[in-house]
This record gives sequence, C-alpha cells and structure tokens, in this order.
Amino acid sequence: MSKKLFLFLFSVVFWACESEEKIDEKTATENVKNTPPNTMVKVDTAITAPFYLLIESSGKVKAHKDVKVLAETSGTIQHANVKSGQKVKEGEVLVRLNPEEAQLQLQSAEIKYEKAKLDFESSLIGFPKLLAQENPEQDSLYQKLKIGSGMQESSIQLKEAKIALQKTVIRAPFSGTLYDVKAFRGKHINSGDELFSEFNHRLLVEVNLLESEALNLKEGMPAEIRNPAMDASFAGEVFSVNPKVDENGLVQTHILLKGEHALWPGMNVEVEIRIPKGERLQVPKGSLVLRSGKPVVFSVEKDLAKWNYVEFGYDNGKMVEITDGLTAGTVVITINNLQLAHDAPISIQNSDN
Repeated sequence: MSKKLFLFLFSVVFWACESEEKIDEKTATENVKNTPPNTMVKVDTAITAPFYLLIESSGKVKAHKDVKVLAETSGTIQHANVKSGQKVKEGEVLVRLNPEEAQLQLQSAEIKYEKAKLDFESSLIGFPKLLAQENPEQDSLYQKLKIGSGMQESSIQLKEAKIALQKTVIRAPFSGTLYDVKAFRGKHINSGDELFSEFNHRLLVEVNLLESEALNLKEGMPAEIRNPAMDASFAGEVFSVNPKVDENGLVQTHILLKGEHALWPGMNVEVEIRIPKGERLQVPKGSLVLRSGKPVVFSVEKDLAKWNYVEFGYDNGKMVEITDGLTAGTVVITINNLQLAHDAPISIQNSDN
C-alpha cells in the first residue's frame, strides 16, 4: 500500500470516530435535558397520639358574675374610691354617702325605743303574777302590753334606722373589676341610681352550637379560645350546655376560661372545642389523596414516592385517622402529592424554605 493511500484511509477512520463521539455526547446531553426534575415535596410523620374531633364556632366573652350596683338610699356622695378598670376585693368600701341624716334618724329611733321600753316596764309592775311566770313573753297579755307601750313599733323603727345608716356605705359585692363608674364625690343621688358595675374574674365564652354538635359535649372537655385582635390563644373547657334547642336549631353553650388571660367581657372570640377519641394512628389531612376514588397516602423511600392504599376513620379537618395501610413512624408526603405517581423521584423541601 502506498503511503498516500494509507494517510487517506487513516484520515477517514479518524473523522468517522470523531463524528460518532460528538453524536454520543449530543445524545447524552439531550437525554439529561429531557429528564424531568424531582418533585419538591414536604413531609410529615404518621403518629399514634390522642385524637380529637374539633367543633369550631365564634362566641362572645361574658362574666360569670356581672352586676350593676345601685344606691339603696338617697344622699350626697362624701367619698368615692372607684374608677373604671379598678380591681376590688369582696367587702371593700368603695362609696360613702354623707351619714348625718341617717345618724340623726338613728338617734331619734334610739330615744323612742328607750322611752317605749320604760313605758312597757312600768306597765308590767301592775301585773306581778305575769312577772312571776317562767316565760312571761309567751303570755298574750305580755304581748298586748308590749304593743300598747309602743315598744314593738319603736324596736322595728330602730332596726330600720340602723339599716339606713348601713346603706350609706357601699361595698364591693364580690372580688372583681369595676366598669361604667358613675359615682363621684359631691354627687347627689337618689335611691335606685346606678353607682358602678362590676364583673368577677371568672369569665365564660358563650357560643351557639348545632344540636348535633352539642350532643357530643360533656363538662370539662378541653377547648381553645382565640382572640384575632390580640393574636393570642387561651385555654378553656366546657362549662355548661343549656338543655334546650332554640327555634334556629342551636344550643347555647358556655366555655370557661382557665388560667391567666387578658380578655374582657364583650370581646368577640373564636372557639375550638376538642372531643377526645382516644389514641389513634393519624396523619395530616393534606397527605390523604384519592386515586380512582380510593384513598392513598404517599410515603418516602430512598427519595422515591411510594403510594399506599389506606383506610381512614375520623377526620377533624386537620388530622385524619388511619385504620389500615400505614404504621406509626412512616414518613408521609403532605405537599405536592396530588400529581405524584408510584416511584416518582422526589426532593424533600426544607420546612424553612
């Protein structure tokens, strides 16, 4: 073979090999480009824990005790240690009326009583046999003499005068917080005028529930009270269920607020009542999807999505009870699982992203 022919054949072979290598590289690049990316998902874990059915409603805060304190006698306010928002203790003196008139009435009643008493004792001297009895007050003659002397009437008047003097001092009916204060020093008031209002620190939330919901409730069931304006939550429990259904099919229910809280009567709140159903295997509701009408939960195995046919029970809107098809501790997909297929490649998205 001549040297020229050899060089020509070598050039052809080299060109063919180089072209084939470039085609293989192009095919590989195109295959990489056409491979679908892993589906980004979020995951959670199937757990066995206490399961609660949830009843959600809106309500209004009310005080267990809420009273308007009214004046029981007329007079001028001499002292007023009251202001709205003030916390007071039961029996604490809050308002005093000028007692001069009541004191004069009491002195007059005392004098009348003493005079009538002397008259009564004088009348008894004329009835020695009556005085000799062991219990003369049980004798009808004794009672007639007592009435005739005016002692019985003056005794009643004396008691009334003492009560009238006591009414010039207004005390806190129970421990609580004052509001709508209308009393101030120097103000003249009449009997029946409003002085202030007070609510105690035992607050309730009043909610109206469907009868189907109320029938599941029992005293002491846990509840959570949320105040959107304060962006805060507080613990509570079922306090009472009124055994009557109104014309709208609703049942009045009261939730007792527990522990420390900053709520006031009249505030609008949201209530979530929890009906315990014991220990249950459960997953977040978002992990349950339907495939051909059958419930499926995707689990995670080596960066692949594995679908599991399951059977479920209770559903509280947040968690779903799984009665068959999963075990506790299984990592399940909760986000981006609607279009997943079995063995689909996945990437777990960090919860902070």
